[in-house]
Amino acid sequence: MTSLKQLKESFVSDLTGGSIEEIYLVTSVALTSYLSYKLIKDSITQLPLVYDYVINVLTILTAITIYSNNTAFLHYSIFFPSLLMFLLNHYTSKKRNKKSQRQHSTTNDALLSRKQFLTAYRSHMLIITNLAILAVDFKIFPRRFAKVETWGTSMMDLGVGSFVFSMGLVNSRQLIKVHSRYRFSWNAYSKIIKQSTIKALPLLVLGFVRFISVKKLEYQEHVTEYGIHWNFFITLGLLPVLLGILDPFLNILPRVSVAFALLLLNELILKRTSVLPMILSSGNRMDNFLTMNKEGIYSFLGYFTIFIFGQSFGSFVLTEYPTRNNLIFISKTKVTKRNSNFVSVSTTEGLVISTIFYQALFTIVNNSNNLTNISRRFANASYILWVVSYNAAFLLGYNLIDKLLPEQTEVASDVLEGVNNNGLLAFLLGNLTTGLINMSINTLEVSGTVAFLILIGYSIVWLSVTIVLNRKHIYIKL
Repeated sequence: MTSLKQLKESFVSDLTGGSIEEIYLVTSVALTSYLSYKLIKDSITQLPLVYDYVINVLTILTAITIYSNNTAFLHYSIFFPSLLMFLLNHYTSKKRNKKSQRQHSTTNDALLSRKQFLTAYRSHMLIITNLAILAVDFKIFPRRFAKVETWGTSMMDLGVGSFVFSMGLVNSRQLIKVHSRYRFSWNAYSKIIKQSTIKALPLLVLGFVRFISVKKLEYQEHVTEYGIHWNFFITLGLLPVLLGILDPFLNILPRVSVAFALLLLNELILKRTSVLPMILSSGNRMDNFLTMNKEGIYSFLGYFTIFIFGQSFGSFVLTEYPTRNNLIFISKTKVTKRNSNFVSVSTTEGLVISTIFYQALFTIVNNSNNLTNISRRFANASYILWVVSYNAAFLLGYNLIDKLLPEQTEVASDVLEGVNNNGLLAFLLGNLTTGLINMSINTLEVSGTVAFLILIGYSIVWLSVTIVLNRKHIYIKL
């Protein structure tokens, strides 16, 4: 007789995913929600928390569950009521907050400043991720959105890569702050290695705890995702370690060039060595530690590359004004119209160029017969470029919304601020709560209505914690 654990494992195994177009349509509900949030905020200074939740969380949950087959209608349902409210307010209100407008029209001289669109981008990405890790265990969540077995695309496959990309993007803030002329010394290098290892320890401990928990509690696991001992926390934990090891190269060479070098190395390994058939083989799983964790070990190269690509975006996405050659290099030198050039760009210019470039490159690679197809399991070149091109396009979308509707007040979304400022905690709570729910009920037998209500309650739990901590100015970030 098949056990419940085996049934749950088979429920998320051997899946083939869905189309890229549908993934973009579904996840862009987050963009529509942000646009609607901005439109409503123009009319209401302080948006009540319940409406904040509905716009920034419930709309996304609806998109990946009950409206997954009618996403276009959901876009209209979110956008048009908020547009109507905006127009009514715009044409009936005689007094505008001139003081606020003057504040937003002034130039900010700080190189690094807080950008609302980045808060929305990171928060929505974390919200989608957290909703999906539990929703995938219910039948209300379409199987085409769940992680594919080997080749193909799905929303959850994209989510894992986007999570790492956003970490790289945020990590580059510190790089810009401390940027100076690089001089190598063994003392400084050993100190960086030590600091990177210490930084990695909490996530590596979490990865070890998750491994022990899964084995002891006989929790369902998908071995071909990362392997027997490996998991996503271990991948995240090892990122700063390798960053520390490669620090001299990353300081001498532009990060984007390092990322492309790793991208090519990844594809060469898969095409010119026996690594690909070794990973695909099911008969060698128990041979040694390497084969037991072959997916997690190999895909780490791809995730590290995505992280470096994310860092390369920071030099123009995070900065308030164009700096010298910031499309490629990290720089603190402000550029004026007199000495500007093609690679010294504003945030919007950089995102337009990056979106066009990476979308074109991804299209070429994805249609090539000489390269391996998209695979999250390997985190190969086509997968990496898919993740980078997607995030470039969505960052541009969020940025353009902010350009179209600049903030009129300093009152921010409790939901978006809470998740952004406590991203690591939100992710941990999501994983823990998902485990508790899965051990408490048989998710495969739950009706769609009950599943939707459980997902609402689940989201309220971890959101409430992040919001309360944010209001108390306690931050646990990624």
